[in-house]
Formats: sequence, C-alpha cells, structure tokens
Amino acid sequence: MPLNLKNFNNFSIDGDVVRLNKDYLNKAFNYFKKITGTRFASIVGLSKYNSPFKTWMMMTNLFTDTMDPTLAIVGNTIEPKIRDYVTKQLNIQYKVYNPREINWDVFKENKIFGGIPDGEPLNDVMVVDYSNDKPMLEIKTSSIDSFVYKKDFNNCLKMQKDINGIPLVKEKNGKKDSWFKDGMINISGEYKMQLGLYLYLRNINHGVFAVGFLTGEDYVKPELFDTNTHDIRLVDFYVDLNKFKEYIDYATEWYNNYIKTGTSPKMTIDDKKWLEEEMKLVNK
Repeated sequence: MPLNLKNFNNFSIDGDVVRLNKDYLNKAFNYFKKITGTRFASIVGLSKYNSPFKTWMMMTNLFTDTMDPTLAIVGNTIEPKIRDYVTKQLNIQYKVYNPREINWDVFKENKIFGGIPDGEPLNDVMVVDYSNDKPMLEIKTSSIDSFVYKKDFNNCLKMQKDINGIPLVKEKNGKKDSWFKDGMINISGEYKMQLGLYLYLRNINHGVFAVGFLTGEDYVKPELFDTNTHDIRLVDFYVDLNKFKEYIDYATEWYNNYIKTGTSPKMTIDDKKWLEEEMKLVNK
C-alpha cells in the first residue's frame, strides 16, 4: 500500500497542510530523501504526475510511489541497449552506476540534492571526464502509442494488456506525437529540469537526451529490442548554469521551509482528494 503504514501515525492533518510529529521529525530526518531530478521538476512545478505536496510526502517517507512492474522491467532491459547505441554514435564510453552499491546517490557530498545520472563520460583510462564538451547522458524510453491504464486495488495505475500481454492502445501514435512540435522533437521542461539538476551538480553545461520509441511488442519481449530497427533520437541540451541557479535557490528554500520543518506545502484541491483516497485504503 503506498501510504507507509509504519509511519501512518506520525503525522496530522492541519487544515491545508500536513504536519509531522516532532518525535518522528527528529528521529527520521536523517532518513528523509534528497531532491533528485524527478523530485526537482515537481518542486518547481513542472511535473505532470506529482505535485510539490505529494513529493513532500515521498521525501518524508510517508508515501511510497510505485511503478508499474512492466515499465520497470522494460526500462532496465532496454536502457542499456540505448546507452550502447549512444556510445557508438558519439564514440564516448559512459560510466554506469549500480544504484544499490552507491545507495542511489552519486552526489553524497550534497545534503539537499542527489540522484544518479544515466551515464557520465569516461576517458581512455576509464575515469569520468567532461573535457572537450563531452555530454552527460539522460535516457528516456517512450511508447509510440498511448496505452490504457487503470487504478488497481491499491490506487496505483497499472498498464492494461490483452491476452498476449500486449498493452491495450488508447490512441495510435498518441505518445510519440506528444514529443514533437512543428516536426521537431521537443524535450519537456520536466525532463530538462531533471538533466539540468545533474549538470548543475557537476558544474557542467552540456548533456544529451537519448529518446527511444517503443512498440507494444517491446513491452512483451524487451530483450528483443533492436536499436537498428527502432527510432532513437539524440538531442543536445545546454544549460545556463547562472540562470539555473535560480531554480536551485528556489528548491533549496523549499527544502528548508518544508522538509526541515516537517510541515508540508499547502495542499491543492487535487492533493486533498488524493490524500483522502489514500487514507481510505489504509482504513479499510
């Protein structure tokens, strides 16, 4: 169940905000989550899926976000293939981190921001090296069609499939079309924030998005994904570090105001509805 039952009694709802119990805040603060790329986008208001309030719930360990298992398997299987494709196209070897070995964070020196880039460029002696404008790598996989999702008994969205395990299509080409504007691939502000954070933390300004488009069959047998027969787009991305600092400063203030104090941002109407639904599941 997404709401953490272990911590269910460690907060109270006070009007438009949620407040952590002082004992819980003091004991659990060192285990709260840092601002990663996806959380960063939510905090600055650029996430389609998570609000700042919901992100606060996740960072304070009151709520555990879940991913459809099919998407997790597909991502873990296909992303390495796309990374190999990028290596051949750019002639750059990339360092890949084992999340468990580094406790899901390569920026341990930073107390507020963290996460894991999808790839960092290596030199001839296999040391991370951003010289000569070599870009950090961010991999995105997207279905070509829009698929059908429904909430399960735990209020989590789950992909709907036919008897052969192929995802049910809601709109042909619907997902791929959303990536393009005037015939050109258009990276969303949400994804730019994700990569931008990691570029900022490395004090570099050049990254590259590798976007791979998947068919319904790829969700059944992702191990058969062939980069030679699929549409993969490489998109350079440059960030102005001085301007990006404005987002960093905003997120830092957000962290100090809400994570450190144990008091959430104000809930929107949608946030309240979502929390009510989650509370009902716990109280069943």
